[in-house]
Amino acid sequence: MHGEDFLRIKGGGYMIQVDLPAAFAVGQFFAFLSRNYLKKTPEKFTNKLLGPFNLYMSCGFVPAGLYLLVGWPSWEAMYTTDWVEKTFNQPLVAGFYVLFMIAIIFLGNLGFILAHHWYTKGKDKLVVFGTVVGAALAVLPFLLRWGVWWKIGTYAQIQANQGYPFWENPFFGGWLFIMGYMIAATVLAGLWLRKNAR
Repeated sequence: MHGEDFLRIKGGGYMIQVDLPAAFAVGQFFAFLSRNYLKKTPEKFTNKLLGPFNLYMSCGFVPAGLYLLVGWPSWEAMYTTDWVEKTFNQPLVAGFYVLFMIAIIFLGNLGFILAHHWYTKGKDKLVVFGTVVGAALAVLPFLLRWGVWWKIGTYAQIQANQGYPFWENPFFGGWLFIMGYMIAATVLAGLWLRKNAR
């Protein structure tokens, strides 16, 4: 596994990862919830909301993607490749897992800080636009690869038309738990930010 082959998949495409645009959208949306505070503070990297936002990103948002990537790697990649399943003795694949988490936190921060910048420049509409575009890019792969994520299995199993339905355990119970955790963390963090954005 070298160079471009690391990310290239069968058929010439690249791995689909919805968590990345979703992280940017979350950053933009949380800035929207905090806009009253962000509009009047010039400190983009030292303001009082950035620390709590990062606590949410690292402890509330990232665990969902990590849990699904570790437990069902090819499902998380929408069955576009099998290299993501092969972590043992593969430094590049192991490194991808780490970079994936870093990228989620970075893009969440980019979304939040960029929105803060736009608010201080009076460009409020760009924040709404950024939120919508990020959310749309997160949903688009589900539409483009419609139905593939309803099956659970390894890459080889899905290519052989095997696997089991989305609604069966252990996947569904795990998915329900981690998504419930992320949604609860998102709601609580959003409410906290909105309350303290004064």
